[in-house]
Amino acid sequence: MTPRRTVLGGALAVPALRPARAQGWVPQRPVRMVVPFAPGGILDQLARLMAEPMGRRLGQPFVVENRPGAGGNVGTLLAARARGDAHTVLVGSTGPLAISPITEPQLGYDPLADLIPITLLNATPLVLVVRSASSYRGLAELVAALKADGREVLYPTPGVGSPQLLAQEAFRQAAGFPAAPVHYPGSAPAVLAVIGGEFPFTIENLVLVAPHLSGGTLRALGVTSLVRAPLLPDVPTLAEQGFPGFSAGGWYGLLSPAGVPEQAVRSLHEAAVAALAEPDVARRIGDMGGPPIGSSPAEFRSHIEAETARWRGVMATAASSR
Repeated sequence: MTPRRTVLGGALAVPALRPARAQGWVPQRPVRMVVPFAPGGILDQLARLMAEPMGRRLGQPFVVENRPGAGGNVGTLLAARARGDAHTVLVGSTGPLAISPITEPQLGYDPLADLIPITLLNATPLVLVVRSASSYRGLAELVAALKADGREVLYPTPGVGSPQLLAQEAFRQAAGFPAAPVHYPGSAPAVLAVIGGEFPFTIENLVLVAPHLSGGTLRALGVTSLVRAPLLPDVPTLAEQGFPGFSAGGWYGLLSPAGVPEQAVRSLHEAAVAALAEPDVARRIGDMGGPPIGSSPAEFRSHIEAETARWRGVMATAASSR
């Protein structure tokens, strides 16, 4: 199937955002911006938001190319195979970069060997929600009921390898109750299953559940970031509610294929960080649930390494407890 192409004119400390250099590597043709998910999601919106200012600064359009499939692995593999091509960049995310390398033995790429981290763009918290008709008014009440029941609790996820799955498994381990996931083909049906009373709770993306929270069909009991989410200032974190240090969520960044010249990586980094500093871009990214980040390449690489190690530990504990 022909991919859709459109030509467009919290986890780390936020460094100072600087403008792109006037000199340095510049693309000689349009830059392919691979998004490994379908149009309309957060990653797609973020790519289209970054494409115009980056293209403006580097003098060539950035062409967003959606290549969905296998939880983001298909598009990520496509970018990883474009070794040495500075005119290809990837807008990557948690699953394909830090979770799939653990869960998929035949993945076909190594994120830190076949890709060059450029900058972490954004990180969004997840939210633990129950349906509004639920009797649970607080997190402690929910946890006490789940532990007292003694039976295995089922919870919905948007698929194997998703940050939502791992966040819920980490929560289960920290809270100490038996549970197992039920996988859906995406977040929307998983959320609808909770609203319909099929499951007692789920942990989902803030932006996705926000309309249901404001519409009164869901109730938020906690957010998974270490600090409260600006979009939900009255909802405490899990860390505030007896789970110190608990942190989980989605994060999104810009990467190049391995073998790209250092000068090109530097120019792409400077253009991306400068784009993040533009007021309209920063505001719209904030509306997605978290502020723009703009890390260095080294910080982004360290972040991927740390996240991979953390989720590998969660999965090992889950396997040993089954």
